[in-house]
Amino acid sequence: MKPLYKKITLLESMTYSSSLETPPAFETPWHYHPEYELILIMNSKGTRYMGDNISNFDHQELVLVGPNLPHFWKELETDYQTSRESFACVIHFTENFLGEKIFNCPEAKRIKSLLENSRFGTAFTIDEQSPLIHQILDLINHREFNRILGLLNVLNELSKINHVKKLSSEGFINFFNKKNAKKINVTIEYAMNNFRNKICLNEVSDLIHMSKSSFCRFFKKSTGKTYFDFIREIRIGYACKLILENNLNITQVGYECGYETISHFSRQFKKTKGIVPLDYRKQTLQNNISL
Repeated sequence: MKPLYKKITLLESMTYSSSLETPPAFETPWHYHPEYELILIMNSKGTRYMGDNISNFDHQELVLVGPNLPHFWKELETDYQTSRESFACVIHFTENFLGEKIFNCPEAKRIKSLLENSRFGTAFTIDEQSPLIHQILDLINHREFNRILGLLNVLNELSKINHVKKLSSEGFINFFNKKNAKKINVTIEYAMNNFRNKICLNEVSDLIHMSKSSFCRFFKKSTGKTYFDFIREIRIGYACKLILENNLNITQVGYECGYETISHFSRQFKKTKGIVPLDYRKQTLQNNISL
């Protein structure tokens, strides 16, 4: 299942779009777009697909989606529809909707971090009585300069929330941290380009003129994970992409991701995702994703 590109229409008279949607409108097929998306879903229950992450949501959902991260929500039939109508408040804005430098100022440090972390998809846990819910809903009705102030206030409040969850994996979004030192970037880019093949630590360490042992310590200290853990994350993230596209069988997926045996692939997949590849595919099919 390949994600569709979705064109987000931003009016010239407004710096961002805001809409209130009811099912099936917010069940847009597996898609991506270059804009940030802030979505608040109320009175609904279903399944969220974010990159290579599949999770359930219940009653209330608040997620910030970064640019070009494929995503999709599937609502399930629940009792909510008989008492309170489900709906989604959806906000789309570009990275530079207020210019290129506003979030580089010291006062906006938290908001900048919030936006950077959204590249994985970020889910927030808040109380259903939180004033933030009303602040987000008010973005639908704000006019003129109050629209800008309203969105900035919402982003500021989101940046203060401690109960957040990163959804997709580094491997799936094929992203490397450009803020890391040049040596780290070289080794990460090498992994991105060669994860389908057998990777030798001696070859990688030679790229940055280090001994194998020194490189292992350097990478672990810089990233918080071993180099082979990082490669596994890339491979399994790519495997999830192939499984979701549903064009290959599980054995073919394993070989495409650089694993020499299906048993080793299954063990590594379960270690990373908590579920074996076949069950991951079944879970996807059972939730009736279709384009």
